[in-house]
Amino acid sequence: MRILWTEPAAATVRRLSKAVQRKLLARIDLLSDFPDLYPVRQRAPYAGFRYFFLGQWCVSYAMANDTLVILAVFPARRGP
Repeated sequence: MRILWTEPAAATVRRLSKAVQRKLLARIDLLSDFPDLYPVRQRAPYAGFRYFFLGQWCVSYAMANDTLVILAVFPARRGP
């Protein structure tokens, strides 16, 4: 399976610590085998895309044929 990154997502990942980058890449490697592992977002702006949390980060992705597209990596604060 091919993995493509949008430029904004790749730029954000380049700014993360090496430890967070390793964890993120390991999770994405898992997605290449199980792309439906995470839920589909129901609300805008990423409605219809899958997502997962990694610490304080949210990663949105989509599948297109045999390609996993990492759409966005952004800070996400979950409730108390």
